[in-house]
Amino acid sequence: MSMMLQKTGLGLRTTLPARGGATRRALVIRNNSEKTNINEVGLNSIENDVVKNNLMGKSRYMDKKGWVDAQGRKGKGYGVYRFADKYGANVDGYSPIYTPDRWTEGGGSYKLGAKGLIAWAGLVVMLLAIGANLIISTSQLGA
Repeated sequence: MSMMLQKTGLGLRTTLPARGGATRRALVIRNNSEKTNINEVGLNSIENDVVKNNLMGKSRYMDKKGWVDAQGRKGKGYGVYRFADKYGANVDGYSPIYTPDRWTEGGGSYKLGAKGLIAWAGLVVMLLAIGANLIISTSQLGA
């Protein structure tokens, strides 16, 4: 890599990297054309239709032409996600934030299990170790 020397106001020399050529990076885009079945996502136990539609990323108003958003712009009738009919769901549908059907049997509670308890114990031990390290490194105990 070529370097360029430049004088500063104090008469000292500093080295600066010269501008290099552009680097090329390969971009790989994976095309998954499978249609997502919205009934298998894990939101079937939610009884409130408004909450279920929000979690799935659906809107009963936006699919119709003539709806107006909060800024007064007219909608085109595509819905929340333009390609929901083509792919089966939008991002909230095939990768929802909250899926009560997959967490527990009834969806009313969440049980950690053994792996969850191990994760919490590891987190607590790590935080205690970091705290002890900070106390020791900033006090006379570490000197």
